[in-house]
Amino acid sequence: MNRVILSPLNLGLWGALIAVTLAGYGLIPAGTVLPVHWGITGEPDAFLPRNGALILPPLFGAIVMLIFWAVGRFAPPAQLEASRHAWRTIVPALSALFLTIAVTTILIGLGYPDLMVRVICVGLGVMLVVLGNVMPKTQRNGLAGIRLPWVADAVVWQKTQRLGGLLFMAGGFLLLVSALVLEDPAHLFVALLAALLVPIGVTAIYSYRLAHGG
Repeated sequence: MNRVILSPLNLGLWGALIAVTLAGYGLIPAGTVLPVHWGITGEPDAFLPRNGALILPPLFGAIVMLIFWAVGRFAPPAQLEASRHAWRTIVPALSALFLTIAVTTILIGLGYPDLMVRVICVGLGVMLVVLGNVMPKTQRNGLAGIRLPWVADAVVWQKTQRLGGLLFMAGGFLLLVSALVLEDPAHLFVALLAALLVPIGVTAIYSYRLAHGG
């Protein structure tokens, strides 16, 4: 896991995130108040001064990387090896998402329209497509993939990841299209929930029936 966190790609994304954050302090006037949370209607409902708002993306990103480091430090080596392919995608994808949020926060501070909900939908849509492509290639493990109590068989695992991967890719494409064509942020929120929950629910039912001979 540490090799994934310290990979050239991930370090490059973090270098860009730090550079963008520092640039934000120079570009956005002190005392500017920026949105940091958006409700289900798509309207911002929480705000912070410039200094606090700009530090949030790298701060939360660092917390996520610390969690990944702890997983790599304490998880059984066999589990890490089996899930290595997935983590090589998940870690930089999340770093890229935090970088995207940081850039969008700065653009909002510079007076551009608040498109954070739309940007997050695009970012998550891309992540779902990427993860959906990786899931069928992941070996059975306890750290990554769709892990359910009844998925104890290698064949069930493989079929579960294959269907889940296809549905996540479909949900990701749906979310990307929704982010481009839907105007109402509340509708975008519904599309986001559907892209996440429908693939999980359908895959869980399919996997349960498969595991129990249904």
